[in-house]
Amino acid sequence: MFKLINSKWFQHPIFWMLSIYAIASYFSISSIFKFIDVFYALLFHVPLFFLVYVNLRFLIPKFLNHGKYLQYFVSIAALLLVSYGLHELTFNVLFPLMDSDYYMVSFTEWQILVSIFLIYLILTTLIKLSKSWYTLQQVEKEKLSLELNSLKTQINPHFLFNSLNSIYSQALAKSDQTPETVLDLSNLLRYMLYEVEEEMVPLTKEVEMLENYVELQKIRMEENSTVDFTILGNLDGVKIAPLLLFPLVENAFKHGMKDNAEQAFIDIRLKVDSGISFSIKNKLGQIDDMEKGKYGGIGLENVKRRLELIYPNTHKFEILKTETEFQVNLSLV
Repeated sequence: MFKLINSKWFQHPIFWMLSIYAIASYFSISSIFKFIDVFYALLFHVPLFFLVYVNLRFLIPKFLNHGKYLQYFVSIAALLLVSYGLHELTFNVLFPLMDSDYYMVSFTEWQILVSIFLIYLILTTLIKLSKSWYTLQQVEKEKLSLELNSLKTQINPHFLFNSLNSIYSQALAKSDQTPETVLDLSNLLRYMLYEVEEEMVPLTKEVEMLENYVELQKIRMEENSTVDFTILGNLDGVKIAPLLLFPLVENAFKHGMKDNAEQAFIDIRLKVDSGISFSIKNKLGQIDDMEKGKYGGIGLENVKRRLELIYPNTHKFEILKTETEFQVNLSLV
């Protein structure tokens, strides 16, 4: 049923039936609705059909959708002129040729006629553009959903390999930390694979996942490298889009701890008050990455696109870079 309602074969006939009724009512010469009124409205719609479908099928796809605004408006002016001529042709030439008991002429002043034409042009153009915008938004959401699923199921193999190697080394050394490390990895994998099906998840779970990830990364860090994770405010009852913060943290470790750089650091701060404020700062990675425009990669782009769709006009996202540091600030209202 929903598919039928969204079909153009349902929507267009409904639109034109309502339009014919509206025009017939507008031009009716009496309070009683008669067949002559409908007949007049049908003739009146001949140029309207032409006007609307030339605009929808030709002018919008060829000019407006490609940003050729000057050509579009010039074409609209020409279309209005042709439609006006078709209106006159319908009532002054074609109708007299019909075998009819009615005598009918167009008594609409040209200013009113052009105004009606403009109303139909604007109305149908807005409907067309709104449907195109809605379709685009759905496509973007589906694309981001696929990217999120990819993010969930394609955990960085290098990170996973290193984590297992670290656990293996701990096991050989009979470290007391081995069970806790295995549990951290298990919890991280469980969250990323199974617990982020909802559009929004508790912030507490998102933070727990990030803490597990940080603890696993700490195993391989140099002794003079530091990671600080500061949390301020009450996280209970607060929700966030799943895995929204993870690419930011992953990016910081990927570049901030690159090649086990000496005196590397990562500073993560999360604050919850009237909204969510998240910032992460790390030692700047190799300059060649920055020069090639690859610093952050698709991870940051994924975050940007998700923010635009999930938090429109309610977020602030900024990237700051100095000669030695890279910082990302995110605010959600």
